Amino acid sequence: AAGLPVRYPEGHPALQCVERARTVRADAGSVSAERARAWALERQWPGDAVHALCAVLRSRGRTLGVVTFLRASGRSRFTRSDTAYAEDVATRIATALDLAEAVRERPEE
Repeated sequence: AAGLPVRYPEGHPALQCVERARTVRADAGSVSAERARAWALERQWPGDAVHALCAVLRSRGRTLGVVTFLRASGRSRFTRSDTAYAEDVATRIATALDLAEAVRERPEE
């Protein structure tokens, strides 16, 4: 709906993030290592990912994309402080992308 070129299936956490315009956390849950690997690969993530945090990239009211942070089973789930950090990083990335686009569109002098 936002015009983003993605190959993710409906319901993917990155797409949910864009639809809701807010951060989305997801995890494989308490499943076998084999099922967790399948969960990650279905989402086009590395096979050892079991925790995900997707933050929307927005600048000047426009959605530019999504940044996804992943953790393997050796790490804990993402917390609220991780979410705040991810949102800060997403803001910085979106600002940089927006600025780069603005500079590229400027006519050369």
